[in-house]
Amino acid sequence: PKQPFLKIVWNLFLITAGSLLCAVAINGILVPNRFLSGGISGLSLFIYYLWPSVPIGVSNFFLNIPLFVLGWLFVGRRFFFYSLAGMMIFSAALLVKVPTFPIHDPLLNALTAGIISGIGSGVILKSLGSGGGLDILSVILLKRFSIRIGTTVMGFNCALMLAALFRFNLEIVLYTLIYLFVTTQLINMVVT
Repeated sequence: PKQPFLKIVWNLFLITAGSLLCAVAINGILVPNRFLSGGISGLSLFIYYLWPSVPIGVSNFFLNIPLFVLGWLFVGRRFFFYSLAGMMIFSAALLVKVPTFPIHDPLLNALTAGIISGIGSGVILKSLGSGGGLDILSVILLKRFSIRIGTTVMGFNCALMLAALFRFNLEIVLYTLIYLFVTTQLINMVVT
């Protein structure tokens, strides 16, 4: 009985630590530079830039609800509950104010945010859950239609960046792409 309890505590610790790192990257670097992100948190940032009265953590929480309804139907219970905890922890972490990083070069901002987010996301993926969002959709599409996880994430992010081009200048989108690339590389390093 003791082993599963310790495993649950460890997984929740990993999810919390990773969520806090990701939230620091978003609130400390991406928001002050008006950069975007990928996935549901990227969509939440997009909404925040259009309507600053809607906190990023709140829109992240509500945008995840339909995905969790699908997740309840199509993914394993353990992954579902850990992901639900992850989404709630991450949404709450996004509401925490953090100091802006004292970096003035946009490229260095994109690289630093990518490193922090990549490590945070990798730590979350080391748990038995996720931070919610596209992870759940990706797992469902993989199970039902054999669409690879990377393909789902890339497709969603491409659509988001395309939409961003109509609202933000090209440089912001390019810095966001650098951030996303670095994040992906760091996730791979942490997970493997």
